[in-house]
Amino acid sequence: MYFTTIIDDLRDQQRVSARLLRGLSWSIVAIILACGGCTHLRLPAIDGTGSCLFAPLPTTTQLVSPCTNGPCCLNPCRCLGCIKNLGCCLSCPGFDFPNPAFEDPADPPPCAQPGAATGSGVVDNEPCVPGPDCSGECLVGPPAVLYGSELDAKHACTLPSRGKRGCILLSPQKIVAPVGGEVMFLSGICGTDGYLQVAEPLEWMLSRDSVGNIIAVDDNAPGLLHKLASVPVAKKQDGSYARGVTSTKEMLITRGNTNPNDDVKLEKGQTWMTLSSSSEGTSHVTVLAPESECWDQRKASATIYWVDARWVFPAPQRLTAGVAAELLTRVTRAEGSMPARGWKVRYENMNPELASFAGTDGSSVVEVNVDDSGNAPATLVPIPGTAGNAVVDVRVIRPGGTADNMPDLTLGRGQAFVTWSAPQLTLRTGGPEVASYNTPFDVFANIANPGDQDATGIEVRAAIPDGVKVISSDTFAKVFPNSVVWQIGTIPPQQQLDLGLKLSSGAPVSIDFEARGDGGLSANGNIRVDIFRPALALRVAAAQDRYETGQKVAFEIEVENTGDRPLRDVSLTASGDQYMMHSEKGSREVGNDKIDGPLQPGEIWRSTVHFTPTDSGLRCVTFQANAAGGQQQSQSSCVTVINPAPPTPALSVTVSAARDRLSVGDNVFVRGRVENTGSIPLKSVRVTMSYDAQLLPQQATVDFPRNLDTPYLITWTIPELPAGETAVLEAEFAAQQTSAASQFIFTAESAEGARGRNSTSIQIFPGNAPNTPLVVPPVLPPARTPPAIPGGPGTPPPLPQAQAPPPSPSDRIDPGTLRLDVLQRDISPRVGDPIGYSIRLTNDTDQLDSVVQIAFDLPNGVAIERLTQTQSPELGRFTRGGNTIYFEEIRSIKPRESIDYELVLRSNQPQNFTLVIEAVSRNVPAGIAVSQPTEVAP
Repeated sequence: MYFTTIIDDLRDQQRVSARLLRGLSWSIVAIILACGGCTHLRLPAIDGTGSCLFAPLPTTTQLVSPCTNGPCCLNPCRCLGCIKNLGCCLSCPGFDFPNPAFEDPADPPPCAQPGAATGSGVVDNEPCVPGPDCSGECLVGPPAVLYGSELDAKHACTLPSRGKRGCILLSPQKIVAPVGGEVMFLSGICGTDGYLQVAEPLEWMLSRDSVGNIIAVDDNAPGLLHKLASVPVAKKQDGSYARGVTSTKEMLITRGNTNPNDDVKLEKGQTWMTLSSSSEGTSHVTVLAPESECWDQRKASATIYWVDARWVFPAPQRLTAGVAAELLTRVTRAEGSMPARGWKVRYENMNPELASFAGTDGSSVVEVNVDDSGNAPATLVPIPGTAGNAVVDVRVIRPGGTADNMPDLTLGRGQAFVTWSAPQLTLRTGGPEVASYNTPFDVFANIANPGDQDATGIEVRAAIPDGVKVISSDTFAKVFPNSVVWQIGTIPPQQQLDLGLKLSSGAPVSIDFEARGDGGLSANGNIRVDIFRPALALRVAAAQDRYETGQKVAFEIEVENTGDRPLRDVSLTASGDQYMMHSEKGSREVGNDKIDGPLQPGEIWRSTVHFTPTDSGLRCVTFQANAAGGQQQSQSSCVTVINPAPPTPALSVTVSAARDRLSVGDNVFVRGRVENTGSIPLKSVRVTMSYDAQLLPQQATVDFPRNLDTPYLITWTIPELPAGETAVLEAEFAAQQTSAASQFIFTAESAEGARGRNSTSIQIFPGNAPNTPLVVPPVLPPARTPPAIPGGPGTPPPLPQAQAPPPSPSDRIDPGTLRLDVLQRDISPRVGDPIGYSIRLTNDTDQLDSVVQIAFDLPNGVAIERLTQTQSPELGRFTRGGNTIYFEEIRSIKPRESIDYELVLRSNQPQNFTLVIEAVSRNVPAGIAVSQPTEVAP
């Protein structure tokens, strides 16, 4: 890198020297040529090492006159032409172009990335500017401007030499600055070799619609050598125009202080300009490289938004829990003397779990306009029962406008801190999971105040069950027959206290701890300790976690003697739930499997038991190992059972009439389509087309077995309808009587349970059908009392508008009714365990019932996990209105038909509740109800 720097310095030095030497050398040549003669000239040679301008003698440079040889020298006029016309000299035989007085330095090798270490271990800090994406046409094209005879030039050699290539760089390109401040711009020309070019002129221009003035421009005044080389001089013409030149050396611009952090360093090939404004507005700055021939790359622009503002963010606040925090940001202009009316302050609460802004409906963000006093107030309201630190992000926004042509600008950003103080109370309890029979064991409780205020009136009470002995306790604890009480009093903020007991028991024990304090502070804890004499261990694991209904579930069992004496009469029993059957015996319980001989200490007895689930859900088997001497261990193992996904039959029906208006005596064709939209074939599809009494059937499709004997009904039977296929059924009817709306109802039902229904209607006029439509009010069914769930607080969803017609007097209504059966599958569930129910709805009548709605109210602390209906999955959906769960409405249920549901609930607390399930229908508007009591253990 050291040698690269030397080469780069030599190159810059020779570029400057080249301008001087070219002028001197060609001046000497011109004098010699003017004098005539064909002599050889010897001139001082340039020192290639760079240590001196000329090399010491005898090293020289020999210059030969271009006209010393060839026929052109025989004709003086031709020699003059040789000077005037370069093409003549090039056409002279034997012409030798004079050797140059100096050679251009070789291009340096590619420089490494900034900050990368070279092989010598020196870090390369030389600026390596990546070349811009200049177009290829710009790099190799002719000059941008041609003059005079150059316009008609046919040969490229007659054109002037190409100008400099490269792109101009400018930084910054967009900035927001305060009024009265001074902004510095840096610029340079990046050459095609990727390096900044030195001694290149630049022009700084400020648009007429801009505010502000140019303050200063790069004052790197060139020395004598630069003047001889015609290096331009930087100069400010006026407040909106200045000339600059890229520097030939590194520079450091300071603010006149001793702080090096605000200094600006300029590399070789850069120049600078400063701009300032005393009023608000926008400044547009353009920098131009006038000698660049690449017009689309030789200029760059920058924009400055000048603003006049001062702001003060809200100070940190510390408040008592529950007290609202008032945030106030002050924004002024004109050095703090005038309010910044119309400006905005945006507040965003970074801790929305603690508070929200007033008047925002719980939002964590609010924007406030600055008022006439220069203030932007906002109120932060804490959420009841919370305490802690809230961080509020504050932004000062100047709104844009068309008058000043400025966009919305975020001028300042800060933070406000609000702390809500409150005492808190936490209680942690601990003890051994297992303790030996009547052997002392330790339990403890840790009471703490994580808040930032004193917690007063603190008392901790531990309930001691019967059969548990208190061996020892803390000195300040009061021991009673059934409890131990600690009167603590005050706990300072961020302090905690450990409480301890030593107990013994001959049976499993559960100890409840309760802490209370002033102001409603409370905390609870519980310790459960199992007491037994370890000698028998039982381990059970299922082969996998997930099965399908009907698959065998293998349970791997291990019974181990963990004591130091042999165990005799070791046996194992297994009991499955109501949907788990032993695979070989077909019963829920199997047992009395005894091992031969005693189970020795450390010995393990292994066995495998298979159960088959008959229904989906969480299915469990409880295993119990027994041994002589009262040794007993039990463990449950559960697996998730799902139903195999059955292919769902589905069909779609449509019906349409050839005419929707006809006269008495006219005939009309009615066409129905039955499409199998499912993935399995449909068997024995029964299709019916019902019609009103005003119509008389004439003929019907004979492709399938049909029946025309039933009045007002035509039936077909499609033996099989493959998936994706459609059957078309038609019938011709004759109009017998007038009717405002004579209806056709087209239905289809397969043996697999797929159903479909569609209808259409026509108008029958007494004579010829009129040309104008006849508006006839629709025939509505008689109004009936809507069904209601007895005793239910919720309101069931509204009945569909298309109600079925009332039953005729001739229809016989069976004395039966709807019936609901509810069975709880999971016995003695605990908190958090799934609680499964089987629900069956039966139409225990001889009549078709419809619009059946089932609902129940969720008890407190109980959530619904899922509701499934395997035969018709669409019936497994449900909706919730308030605290009432509504099943998907059953459109119709056939006589003696039953529909089964699987309902799973979950309770988050130990309790006893009664699940009341209600149902209403069109035939049973009074509704029915059934209840199932449930007990949830801790």
